[in-house]
Amino acid sequence: MHFPDIRRVVTVTASAALVAATVLVGTGPAQAAPVGGASATTVAATTSTTAARSGLTAAQQAGDYWTTERMRTAISADVLVKKAGAVAGKGLKPTGPARSVPPAAPTVTAASSVASQAGGDISAYVAASATVGKVFFYNPVDGKNYVCSAGAVNSTSKLLVMSAGHCVHGGRGGQWMQNWIFVPLYNYGAEPYGRWSAKYLTAFNAWINDSNLDRDVSYITVYPNSSGQRLVDRVGGNGLSVNYSYTQAVTILAYPAAPPYDGGWQQYCQGTTYRPGSENKIALNCGFTGGSSGSVWLRLYNDVYGYVNGIMSTLNSAGVNKSSYFDTAVMDVYNSVAARV
Repeated sequence: MHFPDIRRVVTVTASAALVAATVLVGTGPAQAAPVGGASATTVAATTSTTAARSGLTAAQQAGDYWTTERMRTAISADVLVKKAGAVAGKGLKPTGPARSVPPAAPTVTAASSVASQAGGDISAYVAASATVGKVFFYNPVDGKNYVCSAGAVNSTSKLLVMSAGHCVHGGRGGQWMQNWIFVPLYNYGAEPYGRWSAKYLTAFNAWINDSNLDRDVSYITVYPNSSGQRLVDRVGGNGLSVNYSYTQAVTILAYPAAPPYDGGWQQYCQGTTYRPGSENKIALNCGFTGGSSGSVWLRLYNDVYGYVNGIMSTLNSAGVNKSSYFDTAVMDVYNSVAARV
């Protein structure tokens, strides 16, 4: 299989809005179980856009929805941030000591990482990671198909993915996304690790209720594949870092889909994050475009996996990408979903 070069990018920043709520992707009546606190969650059951067919699981229905044409014409999800009337809320800051969850190597087969020479003064080589992939989902509010980026994260369940909040829920006035799938190491239509359908979608209530960009982060629990393999066992999983300083050397792997990119292959950006003005966010001037929403910002990336220290949320006209600052609440929500299967 041919893997094109990862291309060098120049700028990145991220502004994220975190919310805490969890949705079971399947059929059945909605359920709600709100819990108080900064990392409160709400659990609800959703339905597929397609009528249930005898013998097909919810995962199969979601996977079957995505024809080549639907994937080709899906829209970059950054427009959903504007539709949600997203706003920056009260800024976040360190809320305790720096803490991390370690990454995990795959146990089923070796992760497929592809070294690609790139220009620039930071790194001569950056490898694509099988932990990073492209996300496809259907928005029931406008009836359109969308794309984001995401990354697998190590957890007890070995089934966890991280992305942006607006890649799982439409924010204030919106609904939960449907037919949500993750395609690791997507390569111009090739799917070397197959499709992983969402079972649970988790986002912060601050995003769901208020479109608060300080909480634009989500966790997704996926089904095992048709062979019964778990995602992290198959591709590996990144670690997670919270309460670190605003200044961190990171590698961002993403699938920007709007020009000058085409969304066909992983792009990368490396640099040192900074605090944008008085905002409690992290930023980097990568110029990544729509489709990169939900991409993982990795500390200590070793060409296979790293530690997620941010999630791509927004891009401004100056090419600055932003992520919410990862505080203790991000770890609290992780702990609440880490064992969910």
